[in-house]
Amino acid sequence: MSRLLNILGAVGKAAGRGSKSLWRVSGNNMFYAGITLLFMLDPGAMAFFAAILAIILFIPSSSDPMSAVPPERVALWPLESWERFALRAVSPLLNPVCWILFAALLWKRMTWGLWALLAGFFLTGFFGATRRIRVPWVPPVPLGGMTQLIRKDLRQFLTSLDFYCALLIAVPAGCLRIAGKLPPDSHVPLTALIIIFMSTMALTLFGLDLEGGITRYSLLPLPSWKILAGKGTAFLLLMLVVTAPLSPIAGLAGGLLSLAVGQYVSMKHPLAQTPWRFRASHSFGLAVMQMVLSLLALGTVANLGAWPLGFCAAIYGLSLWRCTAKKTTVIAPLHEPQSH
Repeated sequence: MSRLLNILGAVGKAAGRGSKSLWRVSGNNMFYAGITLLFMLDPGAMAFFAAILAIILFIPSSSDPMSAVPPERVALWPLESWERFALRAVSPLLNPVCWILFAALLWKRMTWGLWALLAGFFLTGFFGATRRIRVPWVPPVPLGGMTQLIRKDLRQFLTSLDFYCALLIAVPAGCLRIAGKLPPDSHVPLTALIIIFMSTMALTLFGLDLEGGITRYSLLPLPSWKILAGKGTAFLLLMLVVTAPLSPIAGLAGGLLSLAVGQYVSMKHPLAQTPWRFRASHSFGLAVMQMVLSLLALGTVANLGAWPLGFCAAIYGLSLWRCTAKKTTVIAPLHEPQSH
């Protein structure tokens, strides 16, 4: 029995480390925006951002604790058959979400239908954790010699939970717009939310390349501006996709200024990121400046038409030239994100 308890303790510690990294969102622009609105005496907005984060994190937080241990190592454990059965039966209780579901079951105000919905999401995350998460497939983008480079950047962006927060707004908005039930006055505010949700990705363009990827960039027969422009193109393509049901031109303007600030931070202060986690940015001040400029561009295009988009593109181009003015690629070494 002591052997089984020791293994359960080790599995619990391993699962706890993964859970802590999953919920580390204090360096994300969504968190910064929520805190800013809270200080502006708008706690409802902070609650909205927190609810979006909780919805996105619910399924990955419901993962099987045993998935934190490689199957090969589990097979080597000197356990009897009854001990393996007990380990399999008791290990789900190491997940705090399981206890939350038990508490919700005892809560009299929780309806059976809502509890069944939450339990279904929990089971999806629990059994889905046993399957290896693959890198999302991206169709070829016909952009000449930059095609494969942009495809690689798109695959990296699709492993960021920030993008799925944006989808949580874009997909229902698209369905409502098709049904004719989405008020026109909501297009710009919802586009602004999407820009905030995705803006941290622009601050961490090189976060998933790791040291080996950054070294390969210096060996590629490409100028540094093309490498950075490829990442910007991938980001803007995703921005156009998620803002298509709302205000895509205004979203593109916001994305351009988001990149204008983000690509400088990405090259000078790159932070290592983890796939299937929220991105963590470098500085609160730079993040707020990025969001303010992006929303200013969004509002200008929404009110004056598409012609200010040219100024946004010029600012992005100037930032791109400024970041890559030297003859060699200048990308600082990756740093681990500091705990907030």
